[in-house]
Amino acid sequence: MSLTVKKNKIVGVSSDGSWRCVLSEEIFIMAHDVGTGGSKAALTDIAGNIIASKFKPYPTIYPREHWAEQEPSDWWEAVTSTTRDVLEETSVSPDNVKGIIFSTQMLGVLPVDLSGEPLRGAIIWLDGRAQEQADKIIRMFTKPVLLAVAGGIPTGKDVIAKLMWLVEHEPGIYEETHKILDVNSFLVYRCCGEFVYDYAAASATGAFNFKKKDWDPFLFKIFKMDPSKMPRVIPSYEKAGGLTEKAAEEMGMKPGTPVFAGTGDVPAATVGSGAVIDGKGHVYVGSSGWIAVTMPKSVNAGRKGIVSIASADPTRFLLVAETESAGACFKWFADNLAPKDVDYGPGMDVFDYLNKVAAEAEPGSSGLIFCPWMFGERSPIPDTTVRGGFINLSLDHKRGDVARAVFEGVALHARWMLEEVRKCGFNDVSLRAIGGGAKSDLWMQIYADACGVNVERVVQPQESGARGVALIAARGLGHYPDIPSLWNVVKVDRVFFPRTEYANLYKEAFFNLKEVYKRLKKLYRRINSGV
Repeated sequence: MSLTVKKNKIVGVSSDGSWRCVLSEEIFIMAHDVGTGGSKAALTDIAGNIIASKFKPYPTIYPREHWAEQEPSDWWEAVTSTTRDVLEETSVSPDNVKGIIFSTQMLGVLPVDLSGEPLRGAIIWLDGRAQEQADKIIRMFTKPVLLAVAGGIPTGKDVIAKLMWLVEHEPGIYEETHKILDVNSFLVYRCCGEFVYDYAAASATGAFNFKKKDWDPFLFKIFKMDPSKMPRVIPSYEKAGGLTEKAAEEMGMKPGTPVFAGTGDVPAATVGSGAVIDGKGHVYVGSSGWIAVTMPKSVNAGRKGIVSIASADPTRFLLVAETESAGACFKWFADNLAPKDVDYGPGMDVFDYLNKVAAEAEPGSSGLIFCPWMFGERSPIPDTTVRGGFINLSLDHKRGDVARAVFEGVALHARWMLEEVRKCGFNDVSLRAIGGGAKSDLWMQIYADACGVNVERVVQPQESGARGVALIAARGLGHYPDIPSLWNVVKVDRVFFPRTEYANLYKEAFFNLKEVYKRLKKLYRRINSGV
């Protein structure tokens, strides 16, 4: 199949001539990328090109250690206000917006009543409160059984453990619960009044049957939970319903506009990276980070926290290795340790400044090691008690060394994930790169050097989530025959190649990073869990 993409227009012809589309310039999609730090509305054409976007932040609440919650009303306010702002800026008529879709943070738990009103604050993906429940699951099943049945070893951040926590600690709320939602399903409900999960979100809960593509009644029975409290499950590109009058008024949109099921940030970003063909992978560098590979079948390395979830394409899977803190490490450094009284230079902010000083330091950061485990870790070390830090810091180190060490520590952890992903069958020499962190040339070169792969940064890498769900909606509208046909739509901006002269240096640094965890993991557990 060949595709020709022009501004606000796409012309496509299948290889056998059976499929062809030529679209007018007056078809738009309202795609929302709802993350941990805020929500972005992006008006796109059906080739995923961003016409305009607006972002609104919202807070995360940390009521106790290991807890992380958000207010669902903050999500909705961000979604509605940014939608109105984008439409106002572009002067696009709501009549020409043919679909609404969301890419959202995953692994959340939000109980709602019959009218869809939240019964408590949302427990988000970052929350690790349910470690005791995860340990109970492990004792109940044993690790070999869990690996065979669920594909992985649960942690306190997994949905099934959080649901057990809700049953045990807030039984009244669980009893009153009509449906258990996540971020995406809550926003879809607010738009069209339908309770749905997409396959990817459902498969990430640990309570989904891949073969039947539905909730697993056996697991719900074992955990003494009610499967009827879970929404129905549909493909990401299926229409969930039409925009209600009330939601349309709040968003400045047209009532009845199709609302698609949407999906989580990982499968959406996969589409937005273009790595939708079997064996193709991408690396994401946002607040969190991950490496994901499109696979024809489910493959797991559960002991390493690496699992398969359903992709946006119901016929394929995503092998996912996730790290809890990637860009969050860089932001923490900028917020807390970067100088405030320095002239960053014309048109530069603190992030530009830190990129500059880090680039002045030598590769390897003069032996300084940064451990990027700032809020526990998921893979390849499933450990809610591990924490970050600088190792081998001395009076000889300069600011540039410290800044560069943060970049390198995150990239070296990605190498650790990649090492385990390769054991699951990934053997490509290239990774697409997406996320806000991918905008940094320095960081992408460090990723290429540290991981030993070609890093292919896509155009507008920070927009991959919105671009991905926009393309999914375009598939739902019938403008593409399937998800793999989107491979040629997403364009690469620049390729970063690994420099062989630094291979041994990063090999040693990688060994040292793993050795730090090996030697200190018991100490982390004693300090942070009292065990």
